[in-house]
Amino acid sequence: MHLASICGTKPQAGRSMSGLYCLLRAARQSQASKSLATHTWCALPSSLQAQVPATVASRRLLTSGSLPLCSPVHIEDEPFCRQRQLITLGNRVPVIAPDTWIAPNAVLVGDVDLFDKTSIWYGCVLRGDLNSIRIGAFSNVQDKTVMHAARTSPTGLSAATTVGRYVTIGQGCVLRSATVEDEVLIGEKCVLMEGSLVENHCVLAPGTVLPPGRLVPSGQLWAGNPAKYVRDLTKDEKAEIANIASAVFKTTDMHSSEFLPVGTAYIEAEKLRKSLIQQPAA
Repeated sequence: MHLASICGTKPQAGRSMSGLYCLLRAARQSQASKSLATHTWCALPSSLQAQVPATVASRRLLTSGSLPLCSPVHIEDEPFCRQRQLITLGNRVPVIAPDTWIAPNAVLVGDVDLFDKTSIWYGCVLRGDLNSIRIGAFSNVQDKTVMHAARTSPTGLSAATTVGRYVTIGQGCVLRSATVEDEVLIGEKCVLMEGSLVENHCVLAPGTVLPPGRLVPSGQLWAGNPAKYVRDLTKDEKAEIANIASAVFKTTDMHSSEFLPVGTAYIEAEKLRKSLIQQPAA
């Protein structure tokens, strides 16, 4: 029996139910699935049974022959997060440094390389299915930023997406086959089109759009749609870019402490296993 048809509410914080799903799935595959699934439901801890709404619990015994019928489950009733953080496409495999921090709901697809002390924040998508994506050391890609690399570039330049060291990419940006050199600050909701190049010690104001093939020379501030030169950066402003990137990585300690390296499903699975052993089969 599918656990989603039993548990219609999200599990409480710190409690995972994937272990229960494995046990109930094994019951479904057995010849006596109906009786075993019923026994498994009865053996669930009372604390878990109390979480199940009556309308959902009533569907747990919908069976036909020897196999249960899994009734449709609304996405809001799905207790599992089936999103994959790292996705391999053929020979394109994400490669991440040991000290890199990736948010739980960020997605890295295909040929993506993350160097030392980089951080990928919530909701980001780095899709290297057609070409490579490289993120240099101490750089950060903030919330809901999308990075993609085209197969080829109409400008004749490299179609890979490359980000240098000590680069901060703000929330909601889009980078497609763009090159960003070292120590660059990119504001929120910026768009870097194919073949655009941002040289080192540059700042893009929020909402800046770089057309295909546009070059931003070193040490300048650009803004607008399409992007235009605003002024040169001061010496202090250039030095502050690396400090901002370092400060962003330090905040990852608070976030990483909230996520365990392994799940907690084994705790509930062990409780269920012990309860099944203690209670003889009917």
